[in-house]
Amino acid sequence: MNPHDETTPAPTVGAALVVLLALLILTATTVGLAFLELPPAVHVTLAMTIAAIKAALVAAVFMHLLREAPATRLVALMAAILLAIFMLMVTVDIRHLGGG
Repeated sequence: MNPHDETTPAPTVGAALVVLLALLILTATTVGLAFLELPPAVHVTLAMTIAAIKAALVAAVFMHLLREAPATRLVALMAAILLAIFMLMVTVDIRHLGGG
């Protein structure tokens, strides 16, 4: 997207409200997970997955990632894959240390 292009529409109020509602629900879910009796590896995996979903929502709607050039979307996809690898490594490390 050209940074000087003024024709790119901002998210509509409805879209922003839907994303706000989704972010609030996901945040409440993350807080609710803290009160569940789950192994630490499961807690970390679920919390990081929810955080990744929230980041994807913000990137897609407010950073206009869906309307970006294919190369920009490819970079974002590679970052998401790298995040998934790091999440897997953390989960394996926690399980290896006896946390789950």
